Amino acid sequence: MKPTHVILSASALSLAAALVTAPAAAQEETPAAGTTVLDRIVISAGKEKVAIDTPQAVTVVDQEDIENEQPTTVGDVLTDIPGVKAVGSDRVLGESFNIRGFGTLSSSDEYRLIVTVDGAQKFHEQYRLGSLFTDPELYKRVEVLRGPASSTLYGSGALAGVINLTTKDASDYLREGEDFTFREKLQFNDNRGGFLTSSVVAAEPVKNLELLGSFIYRRSDDFKDGNGDIIPSSAFDAPSGLVKASYRFGADESHRIKASYQHWTTESDGENFSQTDSTAGFGTIDRTVVDQTAIVGYAYTPDNPYIDLDTTLSYTNSQVEQRNTSRTSTSDLYADADYAYEIWTASGRNSMEWSGDNFSNVFISGLEFAYQTRTADNLRDADGRVTFHPGGESKRIGIFAQNEWVYRDRLTLIPGIRVDHQTLEPGSSVAVATSDVSHTGVSPKLAAHYKLTDNWGIFGSVSYTERMPVLDEIYDANSSNLNLDPEKSLNYEGGVSVSFRDVAVQKDAITAKATVFLNQVEDLIDRASSSSTYYNVGESEIKGIELESSYNATYTFARAAFTMIRGEDKTDGSSLNSIPADELVLTLGGRVPSENIEFGWRGVFADEQHRVSGTTDQTGGYVVHDVFASWKPQDGYLEGAEIRFGIDNLLDKQYREHLSDDAAKGRTFKLTLAKQF
Repeated sequence: MKPTHVILSASALSLAAALVTAPAAAQEETPAAGTTVLDRIVISAGKEKVAIDTPQAVTVVDQEDIENEQPTTVGDVLTDIPGVKAVGSDRVLGESFNIRGFGTLSSSDEYRLIVTVDGAQKFHEQYRLGSLFTDPELYKRVEVLRGPASSTLYGSGALAGVINLTTKDASDYLREGEDFTFREKLQFNDNRGGFLTSSVVAAEPVKNLELLGSFIYRRSDDFKDGNGDIIPSSAFDAPSGLVKASYRFGADESHRIKASYQHWTTESDGENFSQTDSTAGFGTIDRTVVDQTAIVGYAYTPDNPYIDLDTTLSYTNSQVEQRNTSRTSTSDLYADADYAYEIWTASGRNSMEWSGDNFSNVFISGLEFAYQTRTADNLRDADGRVTFHPGGESKRIGIFAQNEWVYRDRLTLIPGIRVDHQTLEPGSSVAVATSDVSHTGVSPKLAAHYKLTDNWGIFGSVSYTERMPVLDEIYDANSSNLNLDPEKSLNYEGGVSVSFRDVAVQKDAITAKATVFLNQVEDLIDRASSSSTYYNVGESEIKGIELESSYNATYTFARAAFTMIRGEDKTDGSSLNSIPADELVLTLGGRVPSENIEFGWRGVFADEQHRVSGTTDQTGGYVVHDVFASWKPQDGYLEGAEIRFGIDNLLDKQYREHLSDDAAKGRTFKLTLAKQF
């Protein structure tokens, strides 16, 4: 047995005993005694509730977590969540996500999980590029809902789950009594020459009118791995910004309007065509990427238990311009071309509440319409056609309802159902097929949570969803198939949660949550190679265990997160290649409350991954150590300042995460200086 495997097995047993938990501690400036990470409020799974009482696997990453991580990409923020991994590479243009064994860089995997920004759905899929282009500095909160039960509220086909990103608000910066503030932040890392400047202006010029303006500039040279070797074409310059406004008005301030616009861009000349790995055979190219998100919305929350209305209209656009390839080839892959994904979404949701002597009830219902255009314009072809990247339109309308019934504050039952209807229309450059294709997807679920005592709880759910075929699979010139059936996912999960207060010292808290799941997928859409026809596979199965626990006290904190997932193609017994390695993440830390100082250590223990098939490479196990510290002076000239320091990969370990195609970054010193005026 490998040493790493021994460590993982022993640590899993300690997790079951619920002693510790995951990333750098993340409460308010002075964490409240008796609260832990699992006590955080979940806002995206229905009625607001703490994570430990939610009958679904969900993790909340708050702003303090994000600040402590000093991240370069959103994947850095998600690194300690059980069942979640960034895949591809650490390059800002090469990162996608994997949740519970769903998610690789192969075509259409991005459709099996949903990513939203302030409720607006994001999407990008392109050969040798990642799926999300943004800066983590823009966000104050990330919620990850794991498993297809998320499909009820967010759309049929979320076989993996949902990643919800929430941008910062003016109220996150304005202190009591202020109507204007300015915050400047500088961040540095030595691998290699990484730099960030973030300038934020927040104001409330009149009561209830909040305004925010944020400008960010981030850059880096090509970074190095643990051996000191450069990861080619990982250098970038990426300015981004966010403007946001909201206004409350009317009786009891029951009306609220909101608007925001986010813009991110990067431009590089002569970079590697492939951003998901270091493959040089594709040559180099000049590439400009622009990502936009625009949102307007209206909410109405009168003093009426039957009305809590939230409506949103959003527009997102991820566009890529490619020019001047170094390869001499007639393939469309290397042609000067413009690619874009534009999504218009209109949605409305209402919550109704009522209660009796020993029960309470919340009923959520809503309607959503999404219109996506996918363009790929080949500038050297008379027809403008990119044969392997079909253009077209997708129209989807969904209706959903979810009820949450709580009996005597002990038993919670949550049934829900969603129905989506989708129509695909080929673009004018599609030559293989010209007919529209329609499908309907249904997503029912039933979840339950029961508090056995004030300390112990059990939960479980069964959910079903259908992932409808997409433009790639239907209209691709080399591999289209008009007769594809939707993928069908039946997921079972259950677990136990525990919570204690005043365990070792007064006002400390310990919480833990263990989840087991089994996801059976029929008619999985796949293909043998990048040029072969898409087809429906008989059946695949993914099962796993997720454990997370948390301890918090005045002077100490700890976390742990453990993931073990297995995946099998039931038609031939082979292993699925989208399964991450078994992994344990431990964090131990301390505080000096009088000085607002926090410090700690984090260790990542990953097992080898040999359960692969075909030509997929195995990966070895590894152990990586990080350290971190922060100081927030409370008085004097430095009041309002923040100083953070961290070292990632402290021992300069050379390793590769199983779902990444590049070696990981080597030792990286990080420093953040911030001051609010």
